[in-house]
Amino acid sequence: MPVPVTLLYATVSGNAEQLATVAAERLRAAGHAVQVDDVAAFPAARLRETDTVLIIASTWGEGEPPPDAADFCAALRAHDRLRLGHLRYAVLALGSSTYRDFCGCGRRIDEDLAACGATRLLARVECDTKYRAKFEAWLTDVLEALKHIA
Repeated sequence: MPVPVTLLYATVSGNAEQLATVAAERLRAAGHAVQVDDVAAFPAARLRETDTVLIIASTWGEGEPPPDAADFCAALRAHDRLRLGHLRYAVLALGSSTYRDFCGCGRRIDEDLAACGATRLLARVECDTKYRAKFEAWLTDVLEALKHIA
């Protein structure tokens, strides 16, 4: 049975947005209703209204969130106020191994969602600058995991 999915991205250079567009097309082809948003336009509190979220997050600078994603990421840190026990999620983290904090933004989003009580659909995948093969494997795993949601 198809599952409604919210697909969020955090980007500076556009890579995460481009991958989100590809992922949305594939998810829709598999029958899922998909809403795609930049985290800059998606308050973290709206996750309370979402059952399944996929996040593709780039890392900026030496491991920080993209500037437009800073508010969203800060709100996820409110573990005691943002309870998300109903939420299922998966994170694809983009970065460069030359950064001091490789994939830092995506890693922190993953950890913060778990600390808010959300459940991972699958383990976080971290990608270096050559990310296409890992993205494809992640998306294949996401599609498979969505088949097992009742």
